[in-house]
Amino acid sequence: MSGGDYFDFRGSTFHGPVTGKVESPRAAPSPTALSALPAAPAVFRGREDEVAELLGALDPRVGEGSESVVISAVAGLGGVGKTALALAVAHAARERGWFPGGALFVDLRGYDEVAVTADQAVLALLRALGVGDADLPPTAEEQYAYYRAELSAREPVLILLDNASDPTQIAPLLPGEGGGHRVLVTSREVQDSLPVRQFSVTGLAPDASLDLVDGSLRRYDPDDRRVAEEPDAVRQLADLCGHLPLALLIVSALLRRRRHRPVSTLVGELRAASDRVRALRARGVDQYGKELSLRPVFDVTYERLEPELARVFRLVGQAPGDSIGIGPAANLTGLVPQQLEPLLDELTAVSLLTAVSGDRRWQMHDLVRLYARIVADDPGVRDEATEGRKRLLGYYSQVSLSAKAYVGRRPDEAPLALFDDREHALQWLDDERTGLLAATQWTDTDDQEQLQAVMWLALTLDSYLKHLRAFDDLGIAAAAACQAARRARHATGEAMAQGSLGTALHFLNRLTEAVLAHRRALDLYTQLGQPDGQAMTWNNLGLTLEALQRHSNAIDAYTQSMCIYTELGMRHQAAVASQNLGRVLARAGRLEESHDVLQEALVTFVELGAKDAETSVQSSLGVTLRKLGRLEESVTALTRCLGLCAEFGDWYGRAGVWSDLGLTWVELGLHSEALAAFTRARDWWVFLDRPEAAALAERNIAGLHEAPQRTAQP
Repeated sequence: MSGGDYFDFRGSTFHGPVTGKVESPRAAPSPTALSALPAAPAVFRGREDEVAELLGALDPRVGEGSESVVISAVAGLGGVGKTALALAVAHAARERGWFPGGALFVDLRGYDEVAVTADQAVLALLRALGVGDADLPPTAEEQYAYYRAELSAREPVLILLDNASDPTQIAPLLPGEGGGHRVLVTSREVQDSLPVRQFSVTGLAPDASLDLVDGSLRRYDPDDRRVAEEPDAVRQLADLCGHLPLALLIVSALLRRRRHRPVSTLVGELRAASDRVRALRARGVDQYGKELSLRPVFDVTYERLEPELARVFRLVGQAPGDSIGIGPAANLTGLVPQQLEPLLDELTAVSLLTAVSGDRRWQMHDLVRLYARIVADDPGVRDEATEGRKRLLGYYSQVSLSAKAYVGRRPDEAPLALFDDREHALQWLDDERTGLLAATQWTDTDDQEQLQAVMWLALTLDSYLKHLRAFDDLGIAAAAACQAARRARHATGEAMAQGSLGTALHFLNRLTEAVLAHRRALDLYTQLGQPDGQAMTWNNLGLTLEALQRHSNAIDAYTQSMCIYTELGMRHQAAVASQNLGRVLARAGRLEESHDVLQEALVTFVELGAKDAETSVQSSLGVTLRKLGRLEESVTALTRCLGLCAEFGDWYGRAGVWSDLGLTWVELGLHSEALAAFTRARDWWVFLDRPEAAALAERNIAGLHEAPQRTAQP
């Protein structure tokens, strides 16, 4: 008779010896191998470098030796593909036979409403290791000890702890004694409190984004060739997704559902969406049962932020460029750098920012920036974003004005003593260029203070963008300044902006449009009764008319400018107009008049000590002297000009002067000197990325080789 866990042998008859044996499932041998990994990602692209790095960390043959436990952690923005990367690496490692003891996987659901605790996870891991419920120790501490003991008795095991949000989910699950085990953790946050090797993962490269969409579509339907047929539309789609894998998988699902519609229709819908982050959603779940929706992923991360950190996140999201430095960020947030920088570090640690190495600059993913602006538009916090933008515009305007003074070699005019020298000022402008230009587009407002700030910022950037010869950007900034000035009803600002726009259009070879812009500026200055503005605009209009080869009109425009400046006693500006007049007179064949006007302008510049202005007049004078047959004087003027160009870093001017000097030497019969000059001109034009000018210099070189007596082309 038996009862419970024992047998009662009383009253039994035995015909020989009897042996009793008790077996416990706990004493049964553990399985020699196991695999609890979900499947590898069905479509996985563009992570070759990350896979190689992680495999290097997991490889039992390298690093700290086969007897040590190595822990690796992968951090990145929600939706960046950490789980897919970790599983792809885990399967690759298993295929190489690295973990004969097996592989364990647990989704810690760290960003779900209720996360998996370590106490819950260890039970799942013990069951995966073959421990039955009846054999589980009663307390959590005993369960962790049993788990570590099971691992210590095994050959190397890979443990993948996915989607952790807190170190307390991870630490109790780490193996104890060696055995060559490896742990791979994924989280949106860096695990800097644990002894891990930390990796970070960002969005895909553009080509990999296209490959991911193509692979997703063609796996569903091998005949779907929309990526090959609409590559430009798919690139735009990938850009709208910020090359974030979750967003790319979402649009792939949307495209599969609308199989017979072009990609461009989805591009149009996303562009038009008032909330693109919310619009990136599709029905169903992904391969791992995760919702195909981006907004909830960002919501969870944002809601976990402490109030001050959430405020900084919203305000830094207002940054107009693709990155932001500590100065602009401090003004946006209203915090001093010492208060702000630790908060930026925290946002970096949770993958909402990316630090630019060694630069005190931070980047925010495009979709995260959109999300930050959406949550910043909530009525309860909207005013703080408006005030932050105003503070940033004020900072940009003051610092840009100071940088402009240094770039123009007038540091005493700088309102703020922020720069060591001209190079320092140029470096700041280069660093902030994207943000500065983007801030000039903040014209969609009725706030008069903001509109005027945008207008003055755009106008302040005029000289810097001309220095860079970035005329596309100059056109964008000038057009924004025009719009802001009109909305602010600021006639002087609009006149200045129209003049800047005319200059940009001139150098973009949109000469007819440039004439119209200059004439609008001239009308505004005339209505305002501002003769100095009229004189400046007449001069700029003359430049465009000269480029159109309307020499007679250009002569009239320069003459008007010169006369007004002279009446105002503005000698330097009058000499600039005279120099331009002298150049166009030479082009019109009026060489003696040209020489006299240029000589007068040169005398004025020398008297004023304006060596930078002397550069261009020496160049024009050298050309006129050559045309007059006064070749030795031409060489003298052009050689002086070369030295001035070098002194002021005017490499475009230097390239042009070498060409002019070569032409003079051809006429002097000094063909070896001419060849050397044309060669230097060509090399400079190549360096400056001016292929047409380089081609002209090359033709002059070829002409000298073919027929030394032939006249070169000016």
